[in-house]
Amino acid sequence: MSLAKRLRKFRESQELSLDEVATRAKISKTYLWELEKDTSGEKKPSAEILLRIANVLSVTIADLLDLPTVQVRETAVELSGSLQEFRDRMKRQRTPLSQQDLHDLALMKFRGGQPQTADEWQMLYLTLTRTTGKKGST
Repeated sequence: MSLAKRLRKFRESQELSLDEVATRAKISKTYLWELEKDTSGEKKPSAEILLRIANVLSVTIADLLDLPTVQVRETAVELSGSLQEFRDRMKRQRTPLSQQDLHDLALMKFRGGQPQTADEWQMLYLTLTRTTGKKGST
């Protein structure tokens, strides 16, 4: 099945109009329409556009592109002292992190390392939420 057909299928299963998806994904309705009509696969949307659409449709980019995926068993992760401090700070600010957010942050590595202070964790978290368009979980 083409990307065009999968986009339409996911959009219709969510009972969303082209306009609703385009508005939420911050793309033009015309571009989304073109993607849904592109059964030959000539259009090549960027990963950023695909991510925005996928988020609106509550699916993954892999779902949109019909890529194989694997389910990784959840494992307990250890929170560093600085991540615990950041978690507690967010709780005091009445914007607690979800268990999924904590899990994801604890597994993050950049060049083999992790943030060393609560302030660095906060900068990383804010960057990720801004980049993905996801609001902080409560």
